[in-house]
Amino acid sequence: MRWSLTQLKKFNQDSIAVNEKVQFKEMTDRKDVTSVDEVSVEGVLHVRNRQIMADLTIETVVNMLDSRTSEDIQVPLHIEAEEIFDEDVEEADDLAENVHPVTHTLDLEPIIKELIIVNIPFVITESDEPLSGGNEWSVTDEETFENERASVDPRLSKLKSLLDDSDNKEE
Repeated sequence: MRWSLTQLKKFNQDSIAVNEKVQFKEMTDRKDVTSVDEVSVEGVLHVRNRQIMADLTIETVVNMLDSRTSEDIQVPLHIEAEEIFDEDVEEADDLAENVHPVTHTLDLEPIIKELIIVNIPFVITESDEPLSGGNEWSVTDEETFENERASVDPRLSKLKSLLDDSDNKEE
């Protein structure tokens, strides 16, 4: 999905349909992302004087590890994006996140890869059961919590008597 600006200038004030399939070998260095299936990219490139606007729809399936169980799960991604490629801007300019400088060629692959990486969820699980606890923590109901809070650690019981005495002196 790469075009030279010379090719695109021939379509000035016109639109170019995009319907491509892309396979990325390496997507991200995240350990929970095992692979990304073939990426389907559909959209339209609107060629204007010194700008190319791309309306893209990206669909793929990301194979990940479940955040709770570490089992393989498939996460479908559907991304709609509007990207602007401008010949008049430079990398050093303060640009909006969807505006990209372009000099000789328009390459959509890095943009598509970035959009997929940004849209991969950080935590995902297919498990519906609530967590009951983990390493050095547990879930308790409110009544149990109040009982535990009211009970005093035996090592601190003498300090509790000091607090009771100070409350009586203030009255």
